[in-house]
Amino acid sequence: MRWKAGVVLLALGAPALALAVSPGGSLYVKAKNTRVMKSPSPTADAVVVLQPGQQVVWNGAEPSNKQWHKVTAPGGKQGFVFQTNLSTTPPRMELVAKDGNARQVDPAAFVASGAAVKALSPGAEQYSKEKGGDYAQSAEQLKQLEKLARDIKPAAIARHVTDAELFPVVGGSEVAGASGSSAAKKKGGAR
Repeated sequence: MRWKAGVVLLALGAPALALAVSPGGSLYVKAKNTRVMKSPSPTADAVVVLQPGQQVVWNGAEPSNKQWHKVTAPGGKQGFVFQTNLSTTPPRMELVAKDGNARQVDPAAFVASGAAVKALSPGAEQYSKEKGGDYAQSAEQLKQLEKLARDIKPAAIARHVTDAELFPVVGGSEVAGASGSSAAKKKGGAR
């Protein structure tokens, strides 16, 4: 009788993922820009950044903090991921278009397109119109910001990086300032 109670307590205290997969098994990333950290801490350095649908090998929960899970990412890099960013099943990789047809989506391309982070969905826009007042005003401001973001081109960003003497961190030298520019040298050299 005592042994059964101990098993129940152990099962209740174990992370949900540990119950669904054994070490060496596969889990899937479910959150955009999931960082695999060097240590089980949100302030640790990131080893690699993963996107929804990418598969990792689960190596177990961190004994001192069961919310962090040790994983091996594609390419063999190891680190820790927060439990809520992982799933035992792959996310659905499809979108439903206006015509009602579902289409497969490449998660990396979807995230890179900016569609995954669009501020206002058509439903949210309609809701704000119906609510009126501050809701409508906020929705209009978001629409203006989205238009501004669409109108800014990589060359304009590169010019700003150079003019503001920022370290070029976006894209290659043709996008974010010449790697040998004086701005890059002042901020620590080119990468």
